[in-house]
Amino acid sequence: MNSLNLLRENNPLVICYTNDVVKNFTANGLLSIGASPAMSEAPEEAVDMLTYANALLINIGTLTKAREADILKIAKTANQIGTPVVFDPVAVGASQYRKDFCATFLKEIDVTVIKGNASEILALMDTDTKMKGTDSDQDLDAITIAKNAYNLFNTAIAITGEVDVVVQDNQIYKLSNGSPLLAKVTGAGCLLGAVIASFLNKDNKVTIEMLIEAISIYNIASEQAEQNSKNNGPGSFMVELLNALYHIKYDHYLKMSNRQEV
Repeated sequence: MNSLNLLRENNPLVICYTNDVVKNFTANGLLSIGASPAMSEAPEEAVDMLTYANALLINIGTLTKAREADILKIAKTANQIGTPVVFDPVAVGASQYRKDFCATFLKEIDVTVIKGNASEILALMDTDTKMKGTDSDQDLDAITIAKNAYNLFNTAIAITGEVDVVVQDNQIYKLSNGSPLLAKVTGAGCLLGAVIASFLNKDNKVTIEMLIEAISIYNIASEQAEQNSKNNGPGSFMVELLNALYHIKYDHYLKMSNRQEV
């Protein structure tokens, strides 16, 4: 069975330690595609939650000093239980504080997938990289950055942008689906991180096909949402994206996926 249909059959629990700006949108997006979200941030319940969860998303969008210890405790519990961890280092290049925390996180935590834009992934490797908030430099070579990050961190890498790049098992793919309106909705990238997490599970090693399917389905849904919103703007697009995630079928992925191995 393909990953999307398996997801909808099992309604996987996804624990999201994500930023304050996107929690509602992330939860609704996961519900729309067929997953079961839980915005759990208490280390005291991490064992109970993560025992039944398919994956944990860690998103540092609204990182604070008070949250650092909780994030590390929850992620370490996930490692102990064997729950996959998706790490989204939001705006890591915007401040030295974020760079330092991400360096600590990646040193102490076994991460299954690192997801971010090209500037964010570069900043994880190069402490001199600077960002303006969450914006990515469109002139960066995402393929080279993805290769280097994969070799450095020894884990799956998903770089998002106008063209997405995925690396796993020494295979690299460019994915060219998506809508420019995704960049006009706060939390669209954060939701993608959660969608990736919803496709993972404890029983199977993450494969490049699994990542390609998750990212492509999300981006194909965004194309359908753009069409259905009839040029009414980001507000209509945001609602239609939830609708498109709810209605998308695996056949849409097979027919519309735009992928290229590099």
